[in-house]
Amino acid sequence: MSSVVSLKTSPIAVVATSSPALRLAFLPAFLLLAGMSLPVRASGWQIEDQSPAQDPASPILFERKAVTKGDPAGAATPRRLDLVWFHADRHTFRVIDNGPPAQGRYRSLAEAMERNGCLAGCNGGFFLENDEPSGLMIASGVATGRFGTGTLLSGVLLSSGRGHPRLLRRGEYDAGNEEASDLIQAGPTLVEEGMTVAGLSTRPARRRTFVLHDGGRWFALGVSESLSLAELGEVLADPGFSPARPVRRALNLDGGTSTGFYLARGPGGGALAMEPLKRVRNFVGIVPR
Repeated sequence: MSSVVSLKTSPIAVVATSSPALRLAFLPAFLLLAGMSLPVRASGWQIEDQSPAQDPASPILFERKAVTKGDPAGAATPRRLDLVWFHADRHTFRVIDNGPPAQGRYRSLAEAMERNGCLAGCNGGFFLENDEPSGLMIASGVATGRFGTGTLLSGVLLSSGRGHPRLLRRGEYDAGNEEASDLIQAGPTLVEEGMTVAGLSTRPARRRTFVLHDGGRWFALGVSESLSLAELGEVLADPGFSPARPVRRALNLDGGTSTGFYLARGPGGGALAMEPLKRVRNFVGIVPR
């Protein structure tokens, strides 16, 4: 079985990462025509599937959504969300420690992904002014920091036991039972039991990365153009966002200038990549089990 996304289109263009103006313009416009469906409306959001055509048997699945919500004046600005779904029987999460600045382990997100055998990935969790991880981080069995509390540490992403991916609320995590080899804390939780979490901040709007779980065997890493936490929670919980794999739980990762996203395209195909605008302490990748 192939371990890369199989897109039934022309090759994806590599995105230059030196200009933040490029944002999430990962694919040429003509690719967006493949597999496009009519917009659907729910909860005030218009959601359009712009995913390229691809083999449904691929071990990981790339999706793109364009979401729009009108402002009081009637104007509407579409924003893009890209995500990579994977099945828990075949893949899991890997946390990659970028180390303190003096160590210089990786020059980029793309380098971290490629050197660690990741098919896709993004930036990880929050970190402190001294570059230490905020909350607990476990990377390849090595723990750094300590298990913390607070809204920005309300969720736990991990790979447990023999590589089982997990997305938990902080109160569900039991270190003795999980035996995590890879773990980060992050937050806030955006969606719980398929519903937007109440009380999420309505501003500011920023680029964001996030992790999703359908409540079964499918997980995803994703990236969005500028949205508030409340807006992102609404979009991800909308029934029209992911009809095939409805989002049961969603967790926000570090965003803003830390936002980065990577997707391998296979041998000789380069990679689709958007680099963080600043150095980050850790990354989250998707790897074969």
